[in-house]
Amino acid sequence: MWKLRACTWLGVAFALALLSCHTATRQELATTESQQVISESLKQLYMACSAARPQSPAQQKLLLRMSEKASNGKELLLVMRAAVGVFPSNQDTAAQVTESRMRSMIAAKMMQVATLNQLIEYARLYSVNPEDARPFAQRMFQLADENRNPQTWYGIQVAAYHLKVGDLERQAQAKGDQLAGR
Repeated sequence: MWKLRACTWLGVAFALALLSCHTATRQELATTESQQVISESLKQLYMACSAARPQSPAQQKLLLRMSEKASNGKELLLVMRAAVGVFPSNQDTAAQVTESRMRSMIAAKMMQVATLNQLIEYARLYSVNPEDARPFAQRMFQLADENRNPQTWYGIQVAAYHLKVGDLERQAQAKGDQLAGR
């Protein structure tokens, strides 16, 4: 009898503990841009990357480390700015693998922590691996779900165009046109 009561109380305590836990939704994870700061460790890596020999494997590895450390949209955009010109178009296989890995990692993190405006900016300025393009655009739709500003939807349309996701590009334009009263 005592075992039954102990198990019952344990089950109730477990259920209450689960109810009290609050897990953040994907929407809540994206903090405002003004709340995002660039950490000192990332600044140091940025400086080391800019001091490294251009397009060298050492500079590419520093960028990979930066992308691993970046934890918000501002930091991720900084990594991409630092990566401009580091991976030449006629690169060897190892550099291609490093670049692809870095881009996938950054795109995944952007979808988790970036603001809508940061996602739009990223899609307009930088290439996204084809396998990440649709989820990236879908994340913009999630963040803009309740947004009533047609300009926001036109921004998503431009981003979807750059991501080469035509159906989502058309959906964003239709939503923008609807909100603009066209």
